[in-house]
Amino acid sequence: MKKLLILLLVIPMISFSQVSSWRQTGGSVSSQTTQTQTRVQPSIPQQNENVSKWRTQTAPIRTGDNFEGQPLTRRYRPTTYNPYGLQYGVWGWYQPYPYIWYDNYGWRQRSVVRIYENGRRDTIRKERVYTSFGFGHTSNKQAAYWGTIGGKKSYFIMDYVMTYAIDQNQYYPYGQINNVDFPLSKKDWKKESTFYVGGGKRIGKIGIHGMIGFGNEVIRWQGKDAIGGISFPKSNMNFTTFKIGLIRDFKFVTLKLDTDPIRGYSQISIGLNNK
Repeated sequence: MKKLLILLLVIPMISFSQVSSWRQTGGSVSSQTTQTQTRVQPSIPQQNENVSKWRTQTAPIRTGDNFEGQPLTRRYRPTTYNPYGLQYGVWGWYQPYPYIWYDNYGWRQRSVVRIYENGRRDTIRKERVYTSFGFGHTSNKQAAYWGTIGGKKSYFIMDYVMTYAIDQNQYYPYGQINNVDFPLSKKDWKKESTFYVGGGKRIGKIGIHGMIGFGNEVIRWQGKDAIGGISFPKSNMNFTTFKIGLIRDFKFVTLKLDTDPIRGYSQISIGLNNK
């Protein structure tokens, strides 16, 4: 009987001690429970789990993207199955990016890669373009300006030659030989200008070339009276000529020798090159 009375007293005390948390929070979820739920994220790797901090500081560079510090825009990242960045078209395998570009292997120049059925590869590097230019002087007192462009085996050449002397006489454009009343000089005044164009063949550092020229020649009578010199027209004609010569390339310097057997003069020139 005494035990029954004790049990009846203990049960109401237990029921009154378990007060619901809703009476304090109004039915919302407790902050302690919320903090516990936000902390449990096992699927997200933390920084101390060998995860690079680059993933939160910089964006990855993908194929074709520009990045600061590199002046060129053509970039390619090779894959495991295509390590050389080749593409296949109507003419076979080729490198789609021309000139010079940057990739995982550094700065590279375009080349042609031929892949055969037996797996053999032939790589043909793009031929470098050589240029040279300079000035010269002829045996008949003319100035020359020239330039070349081409590859290791052949080149294209241009040359312009002109008289730099100036007529110091007083010029009479309507003067005639029949009305001369002053003594004439035995030497006429001449002015020539010729444009040459042609091609050449390289043998090592020496090149042999031939050029055809198109020019104009002006000749004037000249004489002298008590006051000074007098000149008037004698002839004005166009002509076609031919010139042969050779060039010798040194490091950054080119020596050029030419002769025109039709006009009867020789030429020596010097210039610069990009070799």
